[in-house]
Amino acid sequence: MIDKPYAYHKPSENGLAKINRLREHFSEGERLIRELCPASRHQSVALTNNETTAMWAIKAVVFNDSESVADTR
Repeated sequence: MIDKPYAYHKPSENGLAKINRLREHFSEGERLIRELCPASRHQSVALTNNETTAMWAIKAVVFNDSESVADTR
């Protein structure tokens, strides 16, 4: 048995729409970071944190969506 935080969560249609909006937002953020920030350690950290934030934002949508389905087999 897999505990809920580690299970795969299939998003609902509403959750999927939210996830797609977040992905568009974070993709635009990455484009801006690459365009405006010189290639450097700082840019790399900014890109990594953008990816990390996107991951947690998407998990927040799916994990807290009462209509999502968790596969805890």
